[in-house]
Amino acid sequence: MSGVRYNERVFVAGPTESGKSELINVLFSQFACQRLLFDTKGHEWAIEGVEPTTDPAAIDWNQPIVHYTTMSTDLGEVEAVFEQCCGRRDLVVCVHELGDLCGFSTNRTPEAVNRYLTQGGANGRGFLGASQLPVDMPKQARAQVQHIFTMVPAIAEDHLKVVCAMVEGISPQEMRAELEAAQREGGDHSFIHWPKGALQEPTAYPPMPAWMLEQSVVKRRLAHARERTRREG
Repeated sequence: MSGVRYNERVFVAGPTESGKSELINVLFSQFACQRLLFDTKGHEWAIEGVEPTTDPAAIDWNQPIVHYTTMSTDLGEVEAVFEQCCGRRDLVVCVHELGDLCGFSTNRTPEAVNRYLTQGGANGRGFLGASQLPVDMPKQARAQVQHIFTMVPAIAEDHLKVVCAMVEGISPQEMRAELEAAQREGGDHSFIHWPKGALQEPTAYPPMPAWMLEQSVVKRRLAHARERTRREG
């Protein structure tokens, strides 16, 4: 679908419920190397047969898929996990909200996150990240990207400008027009892939088919009845 290689950096932009999480989960599922789901969404995700880990010291790097769930917003926890990732080879890390890696303040990005993003490609360390607020995500997640995906509809103007700078050679007005055309043609959850590099044209895709979504190893976790009661109360 995308030509994304396991050691590349991918960014997915889109508003809430646009389908960016489903897209990034499908991409995550397609790789055969070791994978880490860095879950900052409060147990929103589940991987069958994989028990979430909440302690950086307890990560079992012998497992083909690691599901780490953060227990706080402390960036020290982010640093502790990514410090370990920097020592791995042939690893893809997936983060559903990049702002959580820096406390939604670019200048607070932990050093290990920047090191992973800038130095990992040659050692087979890939990265999949998504956000609806790219102004507030790690700078190197923007600078090092090779593949940008934009979901319909377009995100807010100030954030769209950041995405256009990542893609290069397109204005926010032009990108918004492209997304509106993709939505008219394919409907909600359509998206555009913008590969970086000379002479590479963007490709618009309709929503991912059900069979592809079903093959994703990452699923939305069904909340326990007591959790649902607390949320509704």
